[in-house]
Amino acid sequence: MNGVLQIIVYPLLNRIMGSDQLGELLYLMGLVAILCPSVGQALNTSRLVVRRDYQVTNGDYNILLLAFGGIGTLAALITAKSSMTSPAVILWTVILLMTTIFRYYGDVEYRLNLNYQKYFVYYSVLTLGYLAGFGLYFLTKNWFLVFVTGEAAAIIYLAATGTVFGKFFQTSQWFGKAFQRGGFLVFSYLITNLTLNIDRLVLENLIGHLAVTQYYVTSLIGKTLVLLVAPVNTIIISYLTRKQERMNRRQFLMFTGIGCAVSFMFFICAQIGTPIFVKLFYGDLYESVKGMITVVNLSQILGVLSAYLFIVVLTFTEEKWQLFLQIFHLVVIMALVLIFTGSGGIMGFAEAVLIANAVRVAAVILLGLIKAGR
Repeated sequence: MNGVLQIIVYPLLNRIMGSDQLGELLYLMGLVAILCPSVGQALNTSRLVVRRDYQVTNGDYNILLLAFGGIGTLAALITAKSSMTSPAVILWTVILLMTTIFRYYGDVEYRLNLNYQKYFVYYSVLTLGYLAGFGLYFLTKNWFLVFVTGEAAAIIYLAATGTVFGKFFQTSQWFGKAFQRGGFLVFSYLITNLTLNIDRLVLENLIGHLAVTQYYVTSLIGKTLVLLVAPVNTIIISYLTRKQERMNRRQFLMFTGIGCAVSFMFFICAQIGTPIFVKLFYGDLYESVKGMITVVNLSQILGVLSAYLFIVVLTFTEEKWQLFLQIFHLVVIMALVLIFTGSGGIMGFAEAVLIANAVRVAAVILLGLIKAGR
């Protein structure tokens, strides 16, 4: 899915639209990347964790999707009001946000029963939908169709093969628990995704469209590696939440060591791959971004490591601790970004993100050591 987006869709859009207009598109897609997994993926993960203790139903989470998704969509429209240039743009933005939220949640169907063959088909359908949507873009010049077509195709496949949206509004006696614990994760994921995509918001408002495209292109290999961690996290949490016993410190340190080793290999790959990728697909931007490749890659890989560790820690701690750490990280990154970007421009922004991500990794390891069983 991400290979199609990063190797076909975005580079071709850059050639057709230009780097400056692509920056505007990436800004709006940044809002999608912040809101949609924050609601859809958070409630997806929450259902996996909560099922160990409570017999929740589809309706408990479907209603939460509509509630949190509706509130988040309204907030996104207000945030991007300068980009909402017509009723049509507003309508397409709402459709894109809500379909993507439901798509992120939908794969819980296959995580609940560990059916990874259908999980693969689900994302294959999504990928084919993006390609079909890109064809529609050539006919209509409406870039929203690239993404809406893919998201809608995946949801249609899920509706035809799964049950997770069945009895859509039928709730259980545990709806309050689902709301409470799901809400913690939604806010926690919201902060996580805000920090992961803070470049699009801050650079758009402090520097401009072109800076958004420059940082996005430089961080793309690292961010793609972050996305590769998601399937690993899916397997980890799916299996660990089926067991009643909690993780001890020795096991946590083992998971941490594995994560650090893999992250180091990812960093080496990103260092090799980023210059090649930028030269091949965004050659006009290479000279302006080559000086910050190492700093950006290291900060992205630390983001990979912390996302992985958060999932591991979530299997033996309460959701509120993840939320507290995410709030702490957001405060740190916002303070550093405002200070460093003002004095150092886009390079200062990259350095601020690196420092904040290093602090985040240290904090989550400390939490794991404190909370893991002896």
